[in-house]
Amino acid sequence: MSSPNPEDVPQEGEPEPSSSKKKKKKRRWPQQKASIQAFTRAGHGALQAGQNHEALTSFQRAFLLASKAPHTRDIPVLRACAFNLGAAYVETGDPATGLELLLRAQPEEKAQGRHHGDQCFNVALAYHALGELPQALAWYHRALGHYQPQGDQGEAQAKMGACYQALGEPKLAARCLREASQAYAQARRPRAAALALGAAAGCMLKSGQHGVGEVLQVLEESRRLAESSSEQGLLGHLYNDLGLGYSQLQLFPLAVEAFLQALPLCRTPGEQATVLRNLGMAHTALGNYPEARDFHQKAADLHGSVGQRWEQGRSFGSLAFALSQLGDHTTARDNYLHALQAARDAGDVKGQWQACEGLGAAAARLGQYDQALKYYKEALAQCQKESDSVRERLVAKLADAMRTHLAQVRLVDSHLVPGTLNHSHHLPSSRPVCTKHQPWRGRSLAPSVHSPGPGARLPFGGPGPPRVEYPGTLVPDGPQANRSATWPREALSRSPQRKPTTSGFCTIM
Repeated sequence: MSSPNPEDVPQEGEPEPSSSKKKKKKRRWPQQKASIQAFTRAGHGALQAGQNHEALTSFQRAFLLASKAPHTRDIPVLRACAFNLGAAYVETGDPATGLELLLRAQPEEKAQGRHHGDQCFNVALAYHALGELPQALAWYHRALGHYQPQGDQGEAQAKMGACYQALGEPKLAARCLREASQAYAQARRPRAAALALGAAAGCMLKSGQHGVGEVLQVLEESRRLAESSSEQGLLGHLYNDLGLGYSQLQLFPLAVEAFLQALPLCRTPGEQATVLRNLGMAHTALGNYPEARDFHQKAADLHGSVGQRWEQGRSFGSLAFALSQLGDHTTARDNYLHALQAARDAGDVKGQWQACEGLGAAAARLGQYDQALKYYKEALAQCQKESDSVRERLVAKLADAMRTHLAQVRLVDSHLVPGTLNHSHHLPSSRPVCTKHQPWRGRSLAPSVHSPGPGARLPFGGPGPPRVEYPGTLVPDGPQANRSATWPREALSRSPQRKPTTSGFCTIM
């Protein structure tokens, strides 16, 4: 949307109008001022009703009328109209035009009070939307100085926390978000306080500078605030985030409880599918594979019903893993095939090679080593942009599958050629063992378990129980939505010295 026409704004070099014209303008000014006020009220009403473009039109009309006011009276009114119009432009997705008008309102650094805080806050919003985060932080700080005496600093602190998150400063973000939560609580806004505190817990975990006990205390306070709120909107997001926090602390029973609270509060099938996938991941981490299978199946169905093919593919992958842990390798293979097709449909290259790796493991479990070779080769060909450790792992799996396949061929030949010795007792066990399965992509923290080094070999059918990892899966609903996980098969620990596990759970944006 374009800015007001410069020809409608008085210019300093114009000739002075005659005295009779000045008198007419002065007589018309009360009527114009009343119209400006009417357009301004209409604009605010439209904003409150969520009719942003109607609000923009009303504020434009008020600004144009103010631009034509007598020069001796126009400055305060014109600044107010410029402020309203600039804020409306930011709200409707044109922060550049909005910033120009907001700066024209000349927010005064030495002025005090909520009105000047609002001016600074809207300038900060415009810089924030333009991605100029240092400037945004400076203006949020200025707004905070105006707001503190009025008790309105919660929103400014929350926005500062978002800026610090985007700048990769989780410790500073956590501090701002905790202060925002306190301000919201003082203003008797428990839902906003709970959301800010839940986000603070996530930043505390990411910073790695807070003990488990401290983070857990913040999560519990967030839950208490949420339960005291009579507003149900967005609480599904909050309980989902609480579950993510508990999961990173490896408190999976609490995570399951939080996800179950989130599920009935979700407003769309996509949100429900996200929480269902998280429930599946939490049950996988607990070793409850029948429950994990059921939740992942429901998530895959829901993602498919709303056309979320990328997400559906990741759900199929997690479902296949749960099935493999239940010993149903044939159905696991079928679901890895569904995951592979969905990844191809969605253009998900990483999902493709991960599905191929799963197919290789399933084939090996079924004794189909020729198929295992095929899928491992395909996975290796598609993961050339991945890290060396990923490629080295796949090379090791491929080599193991090839050795076992050649051993099987020699065993068959020994039965066909008379006099050939039967060396079947030297072969690996007939029960193939999957090597570690690489988790799905997502937002990650440092893992508390490690994959074997480049020289390590985990042959199919080798001694001991199969070593597995829990595949993570993520719904990328926004720029922050990436994390990935490997869940260790060990008892939960509340020890603050222990590093939080990486998370393969899903965020709702």
